[in-house]
Amino acid sequence: MNLKWRIPLIYAIIITTLLTACVNPSEKSSKISKKDKAPETLTKVSEGIDEIFKSVDSIMEIAKLSESEYQALRTQKDKKKEKSQQGYQSSGGGQEGEGNQGDGQGQSGQGGQQQQQEQEDIMTKDEEIFLKWREVDKKLEEIHTSWNQYEAENKEKGATQQKGEELKTNLNDFTVAVANREIRDIIDAGSKVHNSLAVFFDMYKDEISGDLSRVKYSAYRAYLYAQEGNIEEASKLLTSAEEHISRVRKNLEEDKVKDLEKLSLSIADMKLALNKNNMELLKIKLDIIVENIKVLKG
Repeated sequence: MNLKWRIPLIYAIIITTLLTACVNPSEKSSKISKKDKAPETLTKVSEGIDEIFKSVDSIMEIAKLSESEYQALRTQKDKKKEKSQQGYQSSGGGQEGEGNQGDGQGQSGQGGQQQQQEQEDIMTKDEEIFLKWREVDKKLEEIHTSWNQYEAENKEKGATQQKGEELKTNLNDFTVAVANREIRDIIDAGSKVHNSLAVFFDMYKDEISGDLSRVKYSAYRAYLYAQEGNIEEASKLLTSAEEHISRVRKNLEEDKVKDLEKLSLSIADMKLALNKNNMELLKIKLDIIVENIKVLKG
């Protein structure tokens, strides 16, 4: 080959090699790093149920109080809030001069805030419980909307029709329980929705929420069985939860191993607490399990 043609050819080979080295690895890396995770619509269904459980816990705590106890707690919270605001203003966060410069606008705003504060101060226990139930009703509507969106957008990932119908039945039972304001039925039906969701999460190969949903189901069901005095069945459910943990471990990222160990220990703690026959103790252990699952998924 003529020398004058050989040199440009060598340059062309070098440039092509450099471009291939620079571009291809990043493209391959992006493909490898892309994970097969559940869509947000499905995740929102699971998270929505957890939020309702948390709201129901709050409602139960308020319902246990007498009116005088409830007002005493509100006063204590108001004092803490006022103290926090004073600390914020003293640190320079509250610009008092700006309020004065606004003439009537600043005074009008303060008057509105004061009126709102007075309304909050006279809220009764029953009124707050009513408002919290309204929040639960709204969240329940959001759960139904999220499921409808997921079902419509992910037909190619769909499980069997039987599994879909099972989830809808449990979600409908959950809705009826909320409408009836029956706490035990809410926990019962809600835990079953979590169990039904597991098979849908399982369809995404990089998703650990399937087995974690089963852990939630087992923990909540164990709590309900313990309420009925069926300690043996409650213990079996917590044992099954430990088996689900073993499956999660196989697909877990390295930085989450300690979080998984915390979850495993909290399940063992709840199992041990069954022998104490104390529902308040078991509720504490259940809440720790749920919080550990949240941290693990975060």
